[in-house]
Amino acid sequence: MALIISVVIFSSCSKATPLVTPTIMPTGLLTPFISPTPKPITPTATLLVEIPETPAPTPTPYLYTVKNDDTMLGIAYQFGILLQELQAANPTVDPHYMGPGLQLVIPISGEIPENLPTTTAYPVNIEQPLCYPAGDGGVWCVAAIHNNLNISLENLAVWIGLYNTHGENITSQVAYSPMNILAPGSTMPFMAYFSPPVPAEFIARGEILSAIAVESGDPRYIDAQVELSDMVIKPDHSQATVRGVVVLPEGTPAPSQVWVLAVATDAEGNILGERKWKSAGDTQFELTVYSLGGLIEQVQLLTEVRP
Repeated sequence: MALIISVVIFSSCSKATPLVTPTIMPTGLLTPFISPTPKPITPTATLLVEIPETPAPTPTPYLYTVKNDDTMLGIAYQFGILLQELQAANPTVDPHYMGPGLQLVIPISGEIPENLPTTTAYPVNIEQPLCYPAGDGGVWCVAAIHNNLNISLENLAVWIGLYNTHGENITSQVAYSPMNILAPGSTMPFMAYFSPPVPAEFIARGEILSAIAVESGDPRYIDAQVELSDMVIKPDHSQATVRGVVVLPEGTPAPSQVWVLAVATDAEGNILGERKWKSAGDTQFELTVYSLGGLIEQVQLLTEVRP
């Protein structure tokens, strides 16, 4: 079973001397915006969240070409079909090993659901979204899920909606996990960008759509640990650079995929940004995570390895 190790680093390490010089440059996807406004937009009212219904697509079957970081669950939600239907239409595809360029059959024929399906999720803790203004008038909203169970979870998805002061839904998105598995005791951010125009006052709410249990000893993942060698926080606390190595169990063959996720938080533990580093087998990593708004004081590292 996958083991996602959390490493928390405090700002007192910001002037640490590098111990290891990495041999690989980061290839992760950068959170694309650094907000100059340090104060997040926080909810001001309590709402009973009702996820608006999303119309299904027209019944025209076709092939979908997988893009980088697509998940089968995300594609199912995109086309308003059940995950099981998409898997049944693509029986030879392992949903955990999809790559860019792979073509999936979208089973839109005959009876199609009238509304976006909602998968029953395990009852894990979700923190309501904090939103940060972007320079173009849009906002980044970040919801955090903490796995308070004694089992790992996968296929996680969170619905994030914006409401006006009258309680009317303005817009919404489905946010997917940056890693496949959320281990017990770990916290993972779910981020959504809402393009302008966005009202000056709004309320953000989040609901878990999907969280599926992972069986113990799942062979799709390798247990691994993170060893941090260096961490430097910029003097203005707008970014943090971390370096280290992912340690595999002794005798483990070279992995096919190694991920490290850096999650930046402020002194209160609010998530300010994330960045994922990916490699095809190298275990030394270096990546820089940026703040969407606020001062970075801590960095949490999660890792995931596939054989």
